[in-house]
Amino acid sequence: MRRYENINGEKPIIEVKEHHVPGSTHVILTFKNGYGASIIPEYRYVGHKQKNHVIPGRYEVAVFYDGELCYDTPITNDTLRSMNDPEVQDIVSKIQRLERMDIHYLHPEDH
Repeated sequence: MRRYENINGEKPIIEVKEHHVPGSTHVILTFKNGYGASIIPEYRYVGHKQKNHVIPGRYEVAVFYDGELCYDTPITNDTLRSMNDPEVQDIVSKIQRLERMDIHYLHPEDH
């Protein structure tokens, strides 16, 4: 978890949960701007019993805002899949730099 302890000089809130795929974890990073990153291992169903299988070195990343999935950022409008570690680091850094979604972003006609 060390790689998430200091991102561009900021210490995000780090939440680590057990993921539904045995032996894997779900990491949620939350930044001062209200945005966060949900990082889980990429997995697929295998076999006739539909067991989950982690794909080593691949991750899924989703943007969070105020604890909810957020699909309307300049970064992405969906979950990013099959990302390697450097790509995850890049996306997390971009999420950290997003501007806070204040009321003037929600209602531009008020300005």
